[in-house]
Amino acid sequence: MKLLHIFFVLILFAACQPTGQEQKTAVITDSLAIAIANMRADLQVKPLDTELRNRFANALIEHNQFEAADSQAIILAKDTSSLDKAYYIKALIAYNKKDDTATLAYLSKAIALKGKASEYEAVMMAADLLLDQHAPDKALNYYALAWEIDSTQAEPVYGTAVCSEQMGNEKVAKLRYMKAIELNPAYSPAYIGLGNGVARQNDWKEAWRYYNLAAKADPTDAINFYSRGRAFLMLGNKPAGVDDLTKALSFKKDYPAAKALLDSALANNFK
Repeated sequence: MKLLHIFFVLILFAACQPTGQEQKTAVITDSLAIAIANMRADLQVKPLDTELRNRFANALIEHNQFEAADSQAIILAKDTSSLDKAYYIKALIAYNKKDDTATLAYLSKAIALKGKASEYEAVMMAADLLLDQHAPDKALNYYALAWEIDSTQAEPVYGTAVCSEQMGNEKVAKLRYMKAIELNPAYSPAYIGLGNGVARQNDWKEAWRYYNLAAKADPTDAINFYSRGRAFLMLGNKPAGVDDLTKALSFKKDYPAAKALLDSALANNFK
């Protein structure tokens, strides 16, 4: 359930429009670099504009200028009203450097400051990272907060379902998967979650039904066809199973589980 969360949207086309402070130079060739140059110049005129400084820092991160972005975070941190933005920037820098520990530390500080007014994407990132670290009890709290921040999204509800499942509460997990589908009938991971739940009970007919709904909801996701293919094989329908596993590998070339299952089925060794 990896989603790549970005805290703030960079409206680069707007940022790239010429301003009175734009520096004319042939050295700058790409649009992001132009945006950065424009925002740097604008900050000379409007140094107290925290939103502009925030966009500037995010653009610097996008351009892999992490030290420069961090210097902007230090400036933002001097004002308590923009301290959360400073933490978000530092978290995004850490995330780009693949430092999950620091990312979580800064996200936690920002979320603690803002509570229900936190950035939805930041809360989801914290939850996803904690789930990846096998801490569903901690991730659950962040998914619940994200759901409270935006009750129209299926993703945080799905997250609470996965956490509940990993914590051994299958009944709550099933209800949450169903709620995610209610919010977004095209959200295929929730169908997979329901299918896996009944598959663990060896009810492969019902599992196939959920996997089939997942494949219909998202006909380009490899896991949907892998799951349905496995159910087909368990139900004794080898041709359909082989076909689905082949489709799964066409969508995701590097899929060891699908490749192993397909090879086993073709060799008549499937169990």
